[in-house]
Amino acid sequence: MQDQDRLLPERRRQDTSHVFYQFLQAQHRVQTVLTKPSLKLSFPRFFVVLLSRSTVVDDGQGESQPPLRLYFLCECGSHTMDKDCKKPHEVHLVNHPGYDLINQDELINKYGPYLLTMLYMVKYGAKARGLVVPPLLGLNHTIGQGESISQLVDDTITHLKEATVSIGGDTTAQCGLDATELTALKSHLKAKDGESFSGSLSRIKTQDGHYAWICSEHLREYYELTLQQLRQDISTSGGVWHGNELKVKAKSGAMSQSFCDNLDRLLRIQDVENWRSITEMELKVGRCRSTSGPTMDTLESLRGLETLSLDLDRFTISTRDIFRGHEIKDVAIFIRDPGAPTLDDLEFIQKCRPVTLAISETPSKKYDNRLTGILYHNRNIASLQIVCGTRRHIPIIDLMSSTREKMLQSGIEPALRMPELVHPQTKMKVSFDEDAPALEMTPCIDLGKCQSYIVDSVVYNTIRQHGWSAITFVVPATFSDVHAKLLDESMQENGSRIARFDITPTSLTSPGLEAMNRVIDQSQGLTYLRLCLENLSTYGQEDRALSLLRRHKDRLTSLRLGGVNLETWLPKSSDVFEDGGFPVLEEFFVESSLTIQLRNSEQQYHGQSYYSAQRNNRGQQPVQIGNSLAQMVNAISRQKIPLKVIGADLNLPSQYWASLIQAIDLSTLEELHLNTNFIQQSQLTPLADRIASSGVAPLPLKVLDFKGDESQVRNATREVLARIQEKAPQVKIHCNNQALADQ
Repeated sequence: MQDQDRLLPERRRQDTSHVFYQFLQAQHRVQTVLTKPSLKLSFPRFFVVLLSRSTVVDDGQGESQPPLRLYFLCECGSHTMDKDCKKPHEVHLVNHPGYDLINQDELINKYGPYLLTMLYMVKYGAKARGLVVPPLLGLNHTIGQGESISQLVDDTITHLKEATVSIGGDTTAQCGLDATELTALKSHLKAKDGESFSGSLSRIKTQDGHYAWICSEHLREYYELTLQQLRQDISTSGGVWHGNELKVKAKSGAMSQSFCDNLDRLLRIQDVENWRSITEMELKVGRCRSTSGPTMDTLESLRGLETLSLDLDRFTISTRDIFRGHEIKDVAIFIRDPGAPTLDDLEFIQKCRPVTLAISETPSKKYDNRLTGILYHNRNIASLQIVCGTRRHIPIIDLMSSTREKMLQSGIEPALRMPELVHPQTKMKVSFDEDAPALEMTPCIDLGKCQSYIVDSVVYNTIRQHGWSAITFVVPATFSDVHAKLLDESMQENGSRIARFDITPTSLTSPGLEAMNRVIDQSQGLTYLRLCLENLSTYGQEDRALSLLRRHKDRLTSLRLGGVNLETWLPKSSDVFEDGGFPVLEEFFVESSLTIQLRNSEQQYHGQSYYSAQRNNRGQQPVQIGNSLAQMVNAISRQKIPLKVIGADLNLPSQYWASLIQAIDLSTLEELHLNTNFIQQSQLTPLADRIASSGVAPLPLKVLDFKGDESQVRNATREVLARIQEKAPQVKIHCNNQALADQ
């Protein structure tokens, strides 16, 4: 007895040491579970299994054992708290009756260590990653018929240990559960028909990118507070949130950040649907510190979003039809300066997978690496426009070429085929040949704003270095003799690859026209040659320009005649048609600014003195134009020229419209463009009669386009269009190049 008394303190020390060791081991396992990142799980990971005193269950071997019941815990914490909240949110039991469990032996065998870990977490309490679990959940919760959770936890721990040992399990095994194991756990829960297995919990996404399941009380508090703050941000900024439309224009960096943070918090709620009706979002949030607020994940929460415009000052993102297949599509990125976006911005841009990129300021040399990185890491960019100053035009072309070559060498297939460089006096598209084994550039050059008497160095270099290789070349009215000589010299040295040539020779004199003749002669691969003759009498150019028409009419596919004083030189053009030729002409347009000048006189035609007083000065002009136009179209019809497109944007008396319509060959015509400012229904009747009596069925006519007031067009054409569509059922009626409403 004395020996036993001496051994008693030692045994107590050993028991205390063993209990302390068990406590440390349990805490280690709890910390392992708490610090493990919470992924997007379909089943809550925080719950406890407790004994139920009410009934017993049969274990399948004729023996009874106490049943187990599962109760969920609310995973609230710092992620559900407002920044001004002083009392921490603590993990607690959810207000839910819990779930009975089936196949308990199998459950304990598979999940015993994890179930014990959850019980130890509740028994001793824990803290990690913004989560606070008070010991025994604050000792203020009861289960069932007023029974203390403290006693239940101890009894359940003892039961689980004994049950685990009896089936040969290991109570110290690895206790973490992956997504598959958590999902499989649902098969052990009993639920009523239609009842979910979430225990009244809702899933939210935390600011650090993890997920948490929280109770309805915390969800409502979180949602209502965040929604109130967000609406206050919108109101302060002068924005609107009405129905499916959200527009915000933040006025300061602090306001921008507050809005982004609150929007981000709101959109992290996974199971609240009433804000998801937003289809149009326009946000101008200025210098928000980064794109960590409105991130790709945030945008993906808005499954109904169709239109987005996001202006972060450093760059702007816009898109329509934003989500297809759970990906942002058709994104356009606009950057003022490649040096402005932050590293977060560049990562965000890359996640958006833009297909269009525009840079509105000339990229400086020091940001060449940044521009290279943007192009290299965004392989989906198919449309690129960069504003280039005089000194940076050619270097930017070289940068794009070298970047594309690096991508191809690395096995990256870039979508970019035709980037566009914009300069105040020129526009240039550089086409990359995807089938070429080595990198090739084939530019499309538009010199639409070049000056006649100033040869800018960019224009000079563009024509001299790349003019010969252009597949498309647009020559504007300001194209001078010097420009023409440069283009001629470039092609004499290297040949010509021009396939589409659009020429407006208004400013060219004899030397320039001769140079253009040589350019056209050298361009044997031409498939489209468009000649635009306008304002010829203004510069005394009619004879020289018409010589260009006569010389190349056999290759001409498109002809536009227009401008002021059209009546003085149009008859000479009609004489060219009487001489024959034009075997491949497909497009023919006549446009005159006389439409505006004659509007008042034509409107006053019947019995009004204004028209009579002006008739000697202007009355003969539309007559001359009408005679010449009818003569041209008649010549085209007699020679069986396969015209597909005809446009007449000028003011003519009714009889000349009738002559024009009568002369058109409907067997090849696909598009007809008319100005209806003065056309009444009676003047369109000849068109309907002509189509109705045509022997071709169905007609190839696809587009009938009217220029004028839409309501007037609809009223004037309502009856005749019905007749037209009987013979040409596929025809689309347009007004000002837009589909006619209610046609």
